[in-house]
Amino acid sequence: MALGLELKLRMSPQLVMTPQLQMAIRLLQMSSMDLAEYLEEELERNPLLERVDEANDESAGGKENTSAPATEPEPMAERSESLLEGVPTEDGKLESELPVDASWDDIYTDNEAPTEQFESSNSNSTEAPPLENTLVRSKSLGDHLLWQLGLSALSDTERTIGSALIDAIDDNGYLNGELDTFAEMTGYTVEEIEDALILVQSFEPAGVGARNLSECLLLQLKNLGMAHTPYTDLLDHLEDLGRRDFRKLGRVLKLNEDELADAVSVIHSLNPKPGLAFGSDNAGYVAPDVFVRKINGEWTVEVNPETVPKLRVNRYYQEAMNDKLSSQDKRFLTENARSAQWLIKSLEQRSSTIYRVAESIVRFQKDFLEYGQEHLRPLILKDVAEDVGVHESTTSRVTSNKYMHTPRGIFELKYFFSSSLASQDSGENHSSEAVKYKIRKLVESETARRPYSDEKIAKFLQDQGVRVARRTVAKYREAMGIPSSSRRKQLSG
Repeated sequence: MALGLELKLRMSPQLVMTPQLQMAIRLLQMSSMDLAEYLEEELERNPLLERVDEANDESAGGKENTSAPATEPEPMAERSESLLEGVPTEDGKLESELPVDASWDDIYTDNEAPTEQFESSNSNSTEAPPLENTLVRSKSLGDHLLWQLGLSALSDTERTIGSALIDAIDDNGYLNGELDTFAEMTGYTVEEIEDALILVQSFEPAGVGARNLSECLLLQLKNLGMAHTPYTDLLDHLEDLGRRDFRKLGRVLKLNEDELADAVSVIHSLNPKPGLAFGSDNAGYVAPDVFVRKINGEWTVEVNPETVPKLRVNRYYQEAMNDKLSSQDKRFLTENARSAQWLIKSLEQRSSTIYRVAESIVRFQKDFLEYGQEHLRPLILKDVAEDVGVHESTTSRVTSNKYMHTPRGIFELKYFFSSSLASQDSGENHSSEAVKYKIRKLVESETARRPYSDEKIAKFLQDQGVRVARRTVAKYREAMGIPSSSRRKQLSG
């Protein structure tokens, strides 16, 4: 049988990650503090980039009003474009459009660690980097998990879900949120979420990604090859272990004194908070990215001017481009001028996108602002994405590590997204966060000697029109760190 070769041409669309697109995406997902740190590095690196000092800005004609606008932020790129007229470039023009929509995994290649920094435009230099450039900050738990995710051979779906799950892991190493909530927010099935969670739970440190203490300890036992009796049996009686009721444990588990002592010693050797080994970048200080105020009966969104730095191209170097310079000097100034413009445009888009997403959240959660947490309505990323006209991945990036200052407190934008629970009678749905608030209020109102059981709390909620199962009450109670009714009774005693 003869074999032949055949040549075919096939066209397929593919997203090309240009440097400016990478910059726009990464700036969008930075917190305000990370952004400030990155901008300081860029100001030191790029001589054509400078911060606008409005108090001494001659072009401003004096002092300008620096208060945050109640409408969408003013474009910052217009001023930079006028300063860049006549700058020689390869194609004769500078980029004006910087798209920010892309999938979660578009920004990373299969072999690229997610924590890589931007490469300098002068990467061809043969000089060794300054000593201070070799210093690195301590890696956070999220960085470490994303690094492991980047090294794994995964499909696009697994990588997307894995990134979303890692984003929801707290500093202690526990997963915040329910799998069905992630399914609603991302559009994937619960089975796909579970498969991705199993992968994340296989990462180091052992125990990370657990949803409760028992699962955290079980993951560590599996890592040690000790996930068998009597150790796993002891995980089912952590409350008795916490009370040090060894007599009951020995009787229930049918262990003698030495066997029980060995099992207890193994469990005590495990780490109940594996994520703390990496520390936390959160110093306890939060600078809100937007302010929400009620003005003349209407809720308005204002961008925090402290988180929207004003940058421009240095006039001295811009004028020097027209002088007689060597080709190497002109190339250096041109590259840095383009880099400065890309950065200014990216900052403009970042500020505008945050404003639009925050404004959409305010429209959806108006009842929360008016009446409190109990009136928080169900909301998913898709709702806001469709309202604003962006991709869901963009909404996810905007709502991560961004904070909103309201008359009811400061909240991360992700706080306003939650799954829904059906009403008993009417067609109205209730937010899971609102249900958690109701559970907390019921626990606070109970008598110390007769705390409410999960079944009793479920009955109270059903009387209020919230259809919720006992196991759901238990799940929400554990998520809020509220002990069981028996444990609350003992603690009160």
